[in-house]
Amino acid sequence: MSLSLRIAFFCGLTWLVLPFFAQTDPSAALAQSEVTASPGSSGDQSSVGQPSGAPAQKADALLLFRQARDLEAAGKIADAKALYTKSIAICDGELAADPRRMDAYAVKCWSLFRLNRHEEVISTGTTALKVIFDARIAEAMGESYFFLGKNDLAIQSFTSYLESGQFGDRISTAYFFLGELYLRMHKWSHADIAYTTAVKLEPSMARWWYRLGQVCENLGDWQRSVDAYTKALSLSPGMQEATDGLTRVKAKLGT
Repeated sequence: MSLSLRIAFFCGLTWLVLPFFAQTDPSAALAQSEVTASPGSSGDQSSVGQPSGAPAQKADALLLFRQARDLEAAGKIADAKALYTKSIAICDGELAADPRRMDAYAVKCWSLFRLNRHEEVISTGTTALKVIFDARIAEAMGESYFFLGKNDLAIQSFTSYLESGQFGDRISTAYFFLGELYLRMHKWSHADIAYTTAVKLEPSMARWWYRLGQVCENLGDWQRSVDAYTKALSLSPGMQEATDGLTRVKAKLGT
C-alpha cells in the first residue's frame, strides 16, 4: 500500500480505535511556534502509563519532566533545562538497572528533545527500539529527524508510528509533521492528504489550516485554498500570512 493510501486509511481508522496509551508532547520548538501557543497539539499530553509498584525513581523522572515543561511554558528556560537534565539522569539510572524499561527510554527521549539534543534522541530511540517497538519513541524520533533535516528517516518513523495502531494522542501531530515534510519536499498531493487529515483530527490549529491553504494554492485548488485560509483567519485573525494568501487566491478567482 502506498503511503498516500496508508494516510487515507488511517484517517478513517482513527475514528474507530481508542488511544492505545497517552503520550507526552516532545515537540517544544514547532509545537510552540508553529502549532499552538501551549505545549503539544492536543492540550496536556503528560499522561504516561505507569504500572503499579513501579520504582519511585521512574515517577520522579516523569514528575521532573512535567515540572520542567511547566517551567519552560512560563519562560523559565534555565530552570527547565536543569530539571530536564535531572530527569535524564534518573532515566539513565533506571536503564542501567534494567535496559528493557521502555518508559525510561520514552521519558529520556522527551527530555532530550526539549533540550534540542536531537542526535541523542535518535541514538536513545534506536537502542530502545532494539528491545521492542514503542510507538511513543518512534514518534519522538520522527520529530527529531524532522528538525535534523533527515526527511526520509522522519517519514519512516512517522509511518511506523501510524502503522502500529498505538496512536496515543500524537496522531494529529504526526500527520502535521508529515505535511511539513512533504511541503518541504514539494510533494503537494502528499502534503494535502497529511494536512487535511491533521485538521480533521484537530480543527482548532490556525497554523495547520494555513499550511493546508498553502498546499491547495500550490495545487491550483483555489476554492479549497480560500476555505483553508479563511478558517485559519477565523482562528487567528492577526495571521498576516493567511491574509496575504487569501488576497492572492481571491484575485486568481476574480472575487
